[in-house]
Amino acid sequence: MPAELFSQGPTLTRPDSGAPCVGCPASTHPARALSHLAVFELIPYGYNRWVDHTDWSHTTLHSWANNLRGGWEWDTDHFAVNQFAHPYSGNLFFNSARSNGYGFRAAAPYAFAGSVLWEYFGETTRPSINDLINTTLGGITLGETTYRLSSMILDARTTGATRIVREVSAALVDPPRAFGRLMDGDAWRVGGNPPDRIPSSVVSEVQVGYQRLTHGRARSRLRGLDQPFAFYSLAYGDPMGRDVEKPFSSFRLEAALGAAASGALSELRATGFLTVRELQGDSATHHRVALTMNYHYYNNAAFVSGGQGFSGVFLSRFPLGALNTMRTELHATGMVLGAVRSDYSASPSAIANATARDYDYGPGLSARLQARFEHAGRTSLAGSYETTWLHVVSGTAREQAYQTLSLRAEAGVTRHLSLGANEELFNRTGRYATHPTVRARDAQTRVYLAFRI
Repeated sequence: MPAELFSQGPTLTRPDSGAPCVGCPASTHPARALSHLAVFELIPYGYNRWVDHTDWSHTTLHSWANNLRGGWEWDTDHFAVNQFAHPYSGNLFFNSARSNGYGFRAAAPYAFAGSVLWEYFGETTRPSINDLINTTLGGITLGETTYRLSSMILDARTTGATRIVREVSAALVDPPRAFGRLMDGDAWRVGGNPPDRIPSSVVSEVQVGYQRLTHGRARSRLRGLDQPFAFYSLAYGDPMGRDVEKPFSSFRLEAALGAAASGALSELRATGFLTVRELQGDSATHHRVALTMNYHYYNNAAFVSGGQGFSGVFLSRFPLGALNTMRTELHATGMVLGAVRSDYSASPSAIANATARDYDYGPGLSARLQARFEHAGRTSLAGSYETTWLHVVSGTAREQAYQTLSLRAEAGVTRHLSLGANEELFNRTGRYATHPTVRARDAQTRVYLAFRI
């Protein structure tokens, strides 16, 4: 799915109180990192076994031995469990290390290790290939995003009610970090902040409005669903500026709440810039190439898709007079594992490894072109086109292909308030071994008020 197109905001001054930094470990703490990882393994395990009494949580020495001998499989969990709950768990494992002095690269193996431990010893079912990939890659992407977001929320110079609100908000975003801050007393200690707490550019926006979701087959009458929605977007750092000094020192985060197939979360996307190289640049025009790490989750009545991968990105900025700018991006993505809604229930005669899921899994390729026109630093018009192909290795289809066209327009009312409209069109083609090819068309139409924070 295409990432929302952000405009970049004004330069912010990094605070420097001169006091010793609160919550900045001078060295790594491996024992604490492992103990925190264990805590965030045991909390969901304990709830499912002794509170919810789920069958798969009643593990024994016998189930552990079976898991170690039985090998890996593709599981049949619901889309929200596999594509959101597992990446979220990986984010907790990653941040168990990140909040104990480990950098991005050193914390990444913790997401993998936490997934392996859970798959072998946290469930009676055989370990799952898709869970390992989703928890590891999705967990790393969400983990670094939430760690940096919590850094921006926290402010060790504050006291009283302001400090409480900041600490609680950061705890909701990054629970492992909050756990460590409570243990160390950093949650109430006054002092200095990390030097990279806030990047040079931060733009966040909340949209509240109405959306219509329509879906149907290519030659059938479209069915619609009307509902309110809330959408949040954050552009952290500017990849066309000087922010990408370390992985994820610039990232984009988007989330939407609406009536989803499973729960209220209908969209979640994160794109982190790993590295950027200058191709050509002057005071106005820039051309750069970048490598990004991506996660997306799209789950509503119009479209169901998810996955994680890596992209090569060609970024350009063109001045159009004193107040106007055109920004373009071309993404070429290798999707390590993608998931998309299937049109048929799994049948043993379809493919050898068919499951009971209503969505298909596979690696794939994607290309996206996006452009946005900005007036006075704010996006006025934006558009993107993306095409994605998945080679299905587990599910009912042989391959899935879909295209997305997105168009957006915003008009400023005040400095912080805008009126906007967004239209997204989804066309999907599913090709099956034992079923007819299906061509589906879906759409999402939104009108909204946008509040820039």
